[in-house]
Amino acid sequence: MTTYEAVVFDNDGVLVELTDMTVLRRAARAAFADHGISDPPDEFVEHAANGDLDSLAGIEADFDLSLAAYWASRERQAIDLQCSAIENGGKPLYDDVRALADIPGRKAVVSNNQHDTVQFIVDHYGLGEHFEHVVGREPTLEGASKRKPETDYLDSVLHGLDTRKALYVGDSPKDVEVAHRAGIDSAFLRRDHRTETVLDHDPTYDVETLRALADALGD
Repeated sequence: MTTYEAVVFDNDGVLVELTDMTVLRRAARAAFADHGISDPPDEFVEHAANGDLDSLAGIEADFDLSLAAYWASRERQAIDLQCSAIENGGKPLYDDVRALADIPGRKAVVSNNQHDTVQFIVDHYGLGEHFEHVVGREPTLEGASKRKPETDYLDSVLHGLDTRKALYVGDSPKDVEVAHRAGIDSAFLRRDHRTETVLDHDPTYDVETLRALADALGD
């Protein structure tokens, strides 16, 4: 058994349920409306909702709109709408989050979601007692370029924790990849929405619940 000095968690799909894509599409459309575009093409709405910046770059030519300006609006709308959804019962905690108390080591959160959204989730659900660091992406194009599997945000947290003897827990191939790139162990949380997911790298742990991870780390 490996004893970790720190365990770092993804947020969406690990601590709370995934954001409904309807919310992100609303944010995408509202951001277009912020710039006077009332009926944007559906494909641009989908690109914006999914955070596909390469495909979204076409708005600069099609609408004479700066991608940076649009993305800033999209991020602000996504933060506001996600937080509102959470207050109204959306993005609930997974039941097994109570197992955090039984997972040894210092803890932190690193997420591809916006920092303000992730911090709101931690505060709203009273999870702050578990985590020394909570990091989400900056709501800018530069911040988006640092999303996992890039290691920028994970590296910053590991530096703050002053350890590389750490485990990263996530629910997507990008989470396993970012741990691999950062040179730390990984735990793949095979939630119901990931039962058929194929990974490029073998995780250190492949478990269905946080409870199962706590048991594995406590053995």
